[in-house]
Amino acid sequence: MIKTKNLGLNYNTFYKKPGLKGTINDFFNRKKIIVPALKEINLQIADGAFIGLIGPNGAGKTTLTKILTGILEPTTGTVRVDNFVPHEKSHVFLKQIGVMFGQKSQLSWDLPAIDTLNMLSYIYELDSKEYKKRLSELCTLLDAQMIIRTPVRKLSLGQRVKCELMCALIHSPKYLFLDEPTLGLDLVTKNRIYAFLKKENKEKNTTIILTSHNVQDIKAMAKQIIILANGSIIYQGNINKLPLNINKSDSFTLKYYVNGKKTIQEKTLNSSDLKQELKKLPAEDILQINRVGISLEELIMEIYNEHQ
Repeated sequence: MIKTKNLGLNYNTFYKKPGLKGTINDFFNRKKIIVPALKEINLQIADGAFIGLIGPNGAGKTTLTKILTGILEPTTGTVRVDNFVPHEKSHVFLKQIGVMFGQKSQLSWDLPAIDTLNMLSYIYELDSKEYKKRLSELCTLLDAQMIIRTPVRKLSLGQRVKCELMCALIHSPKYLFLDEPTLGLDLVTKNRIYAFLKKENKEKNTTIILTSHNVQDIKAMAKQIIILANGSIIYQGNINKLPLNINKSDSFTLKYYVNGKKTIQEKTLNSSDLKQELKKLPAEDILQINRVGISLEELIMEIYNEHQ
């Protein structure tokens, strides 16, 4: 179980005066500013849960993930993950967590992923038979038998994400922390990653904390969500019990050829109108269909209003 009580983290920065004179003054008398990144975060997450953590840039999502994984030590409050204090970095605790940051890689650019996976098997002191069994299982689920033997620099973004996931899961962690794991991926690859994570959560009872900017990403996988804004929790609970329907403003943009493919036209349609339009258009004239739903900013503002 993951528990936090009145968790907070502040970081220090400095006010910079403009110009050469300001720089000289700052050299002798710097003005320190304390900025709260997280404020009184209270969480209780049961084992086996699949939690979506969302919020705008600067909301504190990555900071919270770093505290829960022991990378950062909180300024105030307490945190326990499986009854361990994360920042104490107990070997037993570290063997129970898997971490993947979408903007950071643990893969070596010029080496195949299998070399990194072999190294991790030694770091986590995995039994040889169990390691090979887990490796085979992950390769099958992610269709990665060939890509793990290809130098990382020759892999596509989606293939690299698969390898990163394997590295985070090779030791069968009890807790998996994913920070923007599908950033920049196409829809097909995203859906494959979604299916894999849901299977891992269901069959292995792995507790998954998934951070994302995308509400629809979270909806595709998580049942419980936590919404952060300005370092505070503004909503925590079941995604189906949000104080608004995140699909209520869903619409679709349709791009297609007209005038014998001389001109491109674009329309914004609701679901029923889109179906009718697609019946009229030849498949070869359809260029693009994009779903447009409520934005993250709109969602947060709606929830803010509900809480006032």
